[in-house]
Amino acid sequence: MIEDRNLSVGTRLVANYKKQRYVCTVEAADEGEGVLYVLEDGSKHKSPSAAGMKVMGGKAVNGWRFWSLEGGATPAGNGTEKALRQAKTKAKKIIFKTPNQQNLKEGEVRWFCAACMKGFVAGTEQPQVCPDGHRIDDPELTGEPGEGAE
Repeated sequence: MIEDRNLSVGTRLVANYKKQRYVCTVEAADEGEGVLYVLEDGSKHKSPSAAGMKVMGGKAVNGWRFWSLEGGATPAGNGTEKALRQAKTKAKKIIFKTPNQQNLKEGEVRWFCAACMKGFVAGTEQPQVCPDGHRIDDPELTGEPGEGAE
């Protein structure tokens, strides 16, 4: 998740989606005003959300949540090492209970998978895998130190 939205030209953003790593680079707009978000395939987008949408095959996405700064770095002056550790810990929650629990049968709970960005209904115990196969402990998605695709 990106908190500081004032990204400099040259900043590299990364995301893992369906077990594949994607890179998006912030570049200066052709007109000289603003920035563009350029994917590795060369496609240019006006926002991180539009770039994330391209990665996800047209599904709407909040780009500020979808992308992360490459290497987990934060812009200068934005927090301490403790804050970075806390942010990584929060990012590990791949499958979570949604706030909307209405219109369900007894014993059913609505869950959401942050990896595939889809909701699903399951029992009251937290699922270890979503219907698309994303494991709650997948190191590529949870960002465990020293693991996953870099």
